[in-house]
Amino acid sequence: MERWLREHGFTLVTGGKTGHVFYVRDGVKITLPGHGPQDLTKKHVAIILRQLAAAGFDKDQIRREIG
Repeated sequence: MERWLREHGFTLVTGGKTGHVFYVRDGVKITLPGHGPQDLTKKHVAIILRQLAAAGFDKDQIRREIG
């Protein structure tokens, strides 16, 4: 997911003390867990897809690209 975000113009921003990783582009802020298992849960993926769809990205295309 991080690679996809970087390839689509999102930039990494420093976070607070939560340990999470933040990516921002055009006012859209995506939060990824910075601790725990490396794989995102289905819940995390669904939340991120909804945020990206609200920002104008095609949800189906994102699913195909991230595998």
